Amino acid sequence: MTKEGKRQFVHIALFLVAFLLKYLTKFQAGTLLLVLFAITLYIIPHLRFRSYFYRSFEKKYSQGAVLYFLVLFVLVLIFPLPIVAVSWAVLALGDGSATLVGRHFRARELPWNREKTYAGSLAFIIFGTLGAFILLRWMTPELDNTFSIALKTAIVAAIAESFHWQINDNATVAVTSAVVLSFLI
Repeated sequence: MTKEGKRQFVHIALFLVAFLLKYLTKFQAGTLLLVLFAITLYIIPHLRFRSYFYRSFEKKYSQGAVLYFLVLFVLVLIFPLPIVAVSWAVLALGDGSATLVGRHFRARELPWNREKTYAGSLAFIIFGTLGAFILLRWMTPELDNTFSIALKTAIVAAIAESFHWQINDNATVAVTSAVVLSFLI
């Protein structure tokens, strides 16, 4: 497995932690995310297996890994936990899958961002929808139209992820997902 593949495996596997939000208070969820943020910022840089978290050019810490937890922490402060959990699922599965598929399968590049491909965007929508649907059903089993909500959220987040922003896509994907969900739920 390539270094980038290892990084994306961790990115995707963190989806499992989002299931905990059903059993936590906002304070506990915020504390958990701050602990994960601190581990990512202060402990992982000193570990031998940090290549699972860092790109080769990242020396002190991984901006993407740090933003992953920092943005989710901010979302906990603003939104209800079901929205945070579903946003986390879209970030983990949608964004992680887009990177893996986009880098490993030849596909046409998006005209507005040559670093992104149609295959990666399609993978984002498919796996982001799957993750959002699973977490919506987990967090809010009484909610109707969960597939429609999941699909709409993943599509808008995939579009946001496809643009070339000056900030890391971990921030844009998570925030976009939370805002869309807040309108749909």
